[in-house]
Amino acid sequence: MSFLNLSLGELLGIAGAISAAVVALYLLDRSKRKLVVSTLRFWTGVDVRTQFKHRRRIQQPWSLLLELISLFLLVAAIAGPRLGLIDNSGRDHVLILDTSAWMGSQNARGQTLLDEARQNALAYLKALPKRDRAMLVRADALATPATTFESDHQVVENAIRQSQPGASALNLAQAFEFAQRAQKLQSRRAGEIVFAGAGRVPEEQATLAALPSNLRILPVSMPRENVGIRKVGLRRSPGQPDVWDIFVVVRNYGVREHDVDLALQFAKSPAGEKLLRLKPGTEEQAAFAYKTRAAGYLEARLNVKDAFPQDDRALIELPAQAALRVAVYSEHPELLRALVAANPQVQATFETPDHYRPDVKADVVVLDHFAPAAPPRTGSLWIEPPAKDSPIPAGPQRANVRLEKWRGDSELGEGLRTQDVVLESAETFQPASGDIVVAEAAAGPLVVARENKAGKMVAMGFNPGRAPMKYELAAPLLMANVLRWMAPGAFRRWEVQASAVGTVRVPVEKGIDPASVRVLDENRRPLPFTLEGDTLQFFSGAPGDVSVLMGDRELVYSLTLPDVAEAAWTPPAGVRRGVPRTSLESAAATDLWPWLAVFGGLGLLIDWLLYGRSRALRARSSRMAAPLSARIGMRAGRRPERKAS
Repeated sequence: MSFLNLSLGELLGIAGAISAAVVALYLLDRSKRKLVVSTLRFWTGVDVRTQFKHRRRIQQPWSLLLELISLFLLVAAIAGPRLGLIDNSGRDHVLILDTSAWMGSQNARGQTLLDEARQNALAYLKALPKRDRAMLVRADALATPATTFESDHQVVENAIRQSQPGASALNLAQAFEFAQRAQKLQSRRAGEIVFAGAGRVPEEQATLAALPSNLRILPVSMPRENVGIRKVGLRRSPGQPDVWDIFVVVRNYGVREHDVDLALQFAKSPAGEKLLRLKPGTEEQAAFAYKTRAAGYLEARLNVKDAFPQDDRALIELPAQAALRVAVYSEHPELLRALVAANPQVQATFETPDHYRPDVKADVVVLDHFAPAAPPRTGSLWIEPPAKDSPIPAGPQRANVRLEKWRGDSELGEGLRTQDVVLESAETFQPASGDIVVAEAAAGPLVVARENKAGKMVAMGFNPGRAPMKYELAAPLLMANVLRWMAPGAFRRWEVQASAVGTVRVPVEKGIDPASVRVLDENRRPLPFTLEGDTLQFFSGAPGDVSVLMGDRELVYSLTLPDVAEAAWTPPAGVRRGVPRTSLESAAATDLWPWLAVFGGLGLLIDWLLYGRSRALRARSSRMAAPLSARIGMRAGRRPERKAS
């Protein structure tokens, strides 16, 4: 029993005050005396004060008792009593709705698992007493609260209806931990933690043991057969830059063997096809090679019909492979041909100095032992420029110059270790502030780089194609560093992967400098990451492209595949299941005030019929009988009687 409008103390106080007033009215009722006089002739209209006399006993105790009971029932009706409620605080429940990628699969009735989970969640919400509060938590890789603890169940119902399947796998342990923490910190009286979903989790959570004691499961039907693309990886072939090496991983999530046809298309043209035989719970990898330098979309598709079609197709955007255009102007091109044109990613042209044009269509211009009147309009490499026309002030040519030191603090000097090389002839430069010194001799810098608004420029005081430098490993490395510094995108090693959203682990070289690593989203905004040992790890909860930049290597992760967990979580036998019927019974509280009001009014009516109406009838009868008695007395010669009070 509980009261909506008044507390028990307030009810007893009001009832006691009304009862005291009614009893006082009964005890303080005015009494009258009867006087017999001989004549009314000498009576005058003098205002005689009425005399009162307190009664020592109640003449009609049953009437008083009936009135007190009736008035108490009416006051109790105003208090609003309800039968079936122990307290008004209610309980706080956390409803975990599985919104992982797997909830987009279809059951035997053709509806998605999330539709079935929504129906179960709505049925549970309707079964809750109105006084109970509920919080909705959407669970996939992250547990995200959709509402706070709401007493208005319509708010939670709307949030349930608006829930949609995500793209990541379910992290059930985190969802349970979040629900317990919410009940501990925010609830007034903890209720149940309810999980509505399929419960498909990673293998490490398949035997989840640490479960809340107040857990309830609203299970959904689980499709048993599914085959899907797990990952697609692409990288440029090291020996053939215009060839993509393609790897596709396909997994059988079902319990029986499947034969599936895997087909590739590039720009809507066939690019490869293989038939895979997959055993239950296993993965198979298929390898392809496709030659193209053009940009376009590569599609991998499984020709299969199963309960989860979202992982039967993967689409990846491939970047174009543009060659680095290098124009070489030299009287002796054979000295530089092996250094420049040996790289398959370089498209080199060789001309004599008299064919030089400042507007040549090239990414890098090499000027060997001459200085044009008009400098190039793009990046340039000046080899032994004339001292008087050198873009960086240079000294005269010197014979037998010893190369003593490489500067490894810039990417131009990266990997260069050769020392004590005696050059037949070389010239030194006088660098300005901000210039990059790459190699030094005792007389001064031998290689200097400069970057300004006009572009990038390198001045080299010796020809790396002449002996003895051409026999050193430093010669091709120096030329590769110069070209990479001028056009870093041309030598970038591309790796593209289509994988699932969530946590991504990237293998990296040991000892890599964290400052040289960047992780960018598709809008080129930085993403947080961790670097431990030879593993880089970042998290992305939404589909999109993520680029990992490490020097001249760029890895593009197309996070578009849904993340389907490998195992199905089976709750222990002792966990409560289904929508509780007792919730409906406990929620059906009975209002008692209408009955109390009816009985109270009926009691007052009975009191008036038994006691109030009889007094009125007696008073009316006495008023009608008094004149008749007076007339009869006068006819008989009697003296009239008069009552005086």
